[in-house]
Amino acid sequence: MFSNVKGKRVFERVVDEIKSAIESDKLKPGDKLPAEIELARELGVSRVTVREALRILELSGLVLIKQGTKGGAFIQKADGPQRLKECLTDHLKLGNITIDQLAEARFWIESIIIDMVGQKARKKDFQLLRESIRRAEEAFRHGEEEKKTDENWNFHDILMKISGNYILIDTLRSINELMRYMMLKIKTDTKISENAFKAHKEIVDLLESGDLEKAKGVNKLHILDLNNRLTKKYLRAQGGEETNK
Repeated sequence: MFSNVKGKRVFERVVDEIKSAIESDKLKPGDKLPAEIELARELGVSRVTVREALRILELSGLVLIKQGTKGGAFIQKADGPQRLKECLTDHLKLGNITIDQLAEARFWIESIIIDMVGQKARKKDFQLLRESIRRAEEAFRHGEEEKKTDENWNFHDILMKISGNYILIDTLRSINELMRYMMLKIKTDTKISENAFKAHKEIVDLLESGDLEKAKGVNKLHILDLNNRLTKKYLRAQGGEETNK
């Protein structure tokens, strides 16, 4: 079913190979992918590389990972946000858009969402946001990097859901999923995490006090800080080949 991808940009090529099989109907929603060791043998890569590729596919919504004796990686039907994310990814690879433009779009959409949250949020919503921050900090203390990163993005996902506008939700979720994908290629440092926790706490406090303009300002600095660090590290990572064998 798959072509040998050895010698290429490995885990991204594995992702592309599986996506190609989905697009050509060789794999359909509900199909179970071969076990990691079998995929690694068929694709000519390591199990670590396969695991990274599956993680990306799971984040993008194309694959569902189930645990247990009947578990494995299952193909899911692509939804609207996934298709938009794929479009943005293609434009990014072709150089039609930049990381700076993604950050700019994210800021303006989140600014609209902050205005809507200011009108719609209730006490329970602020509790959900603070609980998300607590879980991220706890994961950080325990060295659970992926869990911490996921929870930091979940904070923004909660904000989207409070808005209740699924046009904004799907658009911003696509942008955020792409940025999350890029973050998986780099090792975030302690400063990024500390800045994120601080910004998230300030945003919740300002939203609850009704100071929406200051909340947008804090969010803008938060996005710019992450964007500057991400751009440098992502571009540096792009220059090297995958070495996990």
